[in-house]
Amino acid sequence: MKKRVLIKAMMRLGCALADYLILLLPVQLVMLGIMQLNSSSVDFLFRLLFAVYGVLMIEYNRGATLGKLVGKLMVVDRSGVKATMMYVGLRELVRSMYLIPVAGWIAGAVSVVMMFVNGRTLHDMVGNTQVIFRWEYEAPEEES
Repeated sequence: MKKRVLIKAMMRLGCALADYLILLLPVQLVMLGIMQLNSSSVDFLFRLLFAVYGVLMIEYNRGATLGKLVGKLMVVDRSGVKATMMYVGLRELVRSMYLIPVAGWIAGAVSVVMMFVNGRTLHDMVGNTQVIFRWEYEAPEEES
């Protein structure tokens, strides 16, 4: 069991890094280079966009961001079914707060430690969600 939590945690970190880079590079290029915004505005807008990206991708892309798709992971609620958009929104807002200097970085570090210890992060707790491997998901049967 411990090995499974470790593997999933490592996969989650890789997927989160992929999502961050997928969004960071184009957004920074457009906002700083083309739109010529100041760095504090870019920082705020990036955090907001990071949260919106997470919500929309999880809601409309089978529970996964682009990084999670590559890692064959998905976000579901604690009971194992599709998470509601409201809770995913709360989850992603907390997750985007990890990008705030010092306080957010500390919260992010605590979250990473929690992920390696029990498999859940602070943003999972706030959003009442969990991240599972795609093959663990059992879609609810549709009623005729």
